[in-house]
Amino acid sequence: MKINLFCILLLLMSVMLIGCNTMEATGTENDKNASTSYDGETISFVVPFQAGGGTDVFARFMTPYFAKHIEGEPRVQVENIPGGASITGTNEYANSRSPNGFNILTSSASSHVPFILEQSSVDYDLDDFTPLIGAPSGGIVYTKPELAKDGMENLLSLENELYYAGISPTGLDLVTLLSFEVLEMDVKAVLGYEGRGPSRVAFEQGESNIDYQTTSAYKSNVENLVEEGNAVPLYSLGQVDQDGNLIRDPQFPELPTIEEIYIDIYGTEPSGEAWEAYKQTVAASYSLNKVIWVHKDAPDHSQKILQQGMENLIEDTSFEEESQDILEGYDAFVGEELNNQIEQSFSISSGTKKWIIEYLQLHYDIDINKL
Repeated sequence: MKINLFCILLLLMSVMLIGCNTMEATGTENDKNASTSYDGETISFVVPFQAGGGTDVFARFMTPYFAKHIEGEPRVQVENIPGGASITGTNEYANSRSPNGFNILTSSASSHVPFILEQSSVDYDLDDFTPLIGAPSGGIVYTKPELAKDGMENLLSLENELYYAGISPTGLDLVTLLSFEVLEMDVKAVLGYEGRGPSRVAFEQGESNIDYQTTSAYKSNVENLVEEGNAVPLYSLGQVDQDGNLIRDPQFPELPTIEEIYIDIYGTEPSGEAWEAYKQTVAASYSLNKVIWVHKDAPDHSQKILQQGMENLIEDTSFEEESQDILEGYDAFVGEELNNQIEQSFSISSGTKKWIIEYLQLHYDIDINKL
């Protein structure tokens, strides 16, 4: 009798364990069924950053629109997995999350650049994911009025006078640092600041005299400095179109790109590896600043439902109105336009990749193979 009772308990425990193992994202057994519906289900939205950051705010803004426009109106639950400047969570999504269509991921520039450079800690392949929706961003470089009063040509002639406060040469700072390289500006970079906010404060306090901020931060925190006469914008970092051309940032159409400045100063178009590296990193960091993905081997019908949901989402007038602050006024990409932008942004030549890796090693003592 005791043996029979023990066997019954063991059987019950086994059934419970099997049930737990089928609930990774939604608690259903229908993940592999071609007729799976999102009705009454939960989508896990992996955000590889801590709560409260820009990507997290973006994801949490998007979740109610996902729930509204994905067929079946599923619950969408954000899950933060911070660490490694987004690499930890993106690795986990790639390697540990079920490709059942109930797990999605958001990536950002700090996920894109390490991927195209094949950083050693990257264990994910963005080619293994299907993109659902993407969003651009922008950046503005500005300086002190006294340095800009005699124009860009004079600014470029300065030696040992320009100081830049940054975070890391492998993040968004890389684009700005490469802009200095292309323009042949003598700028000393002091890195290690905890964010763009502290970097801006360093500018305001005189610790640096040339800085950049992303679109939303520039509009909210720097435009008032410009109006007060304490800062002067120099150029936008620009956008790379689907033909690979650097164009003016649509949010700052009055500001030139570094290509325009280079032509004006040197009388010829920029060329060479530094220029190619700059355009490549602008494309991967700004023209495609954030992307939301699902596993490429998720069920086809699930991918189609999610993609159709994103098509419906960008047609939603309330989304268009309410996303102005979060998307910084830029238009989101979906469908073929998104696929083309990804192809443009992530297709780096071996020569450009090699040059960037050597640039980081030479100027910042960073070995991409040890990160």
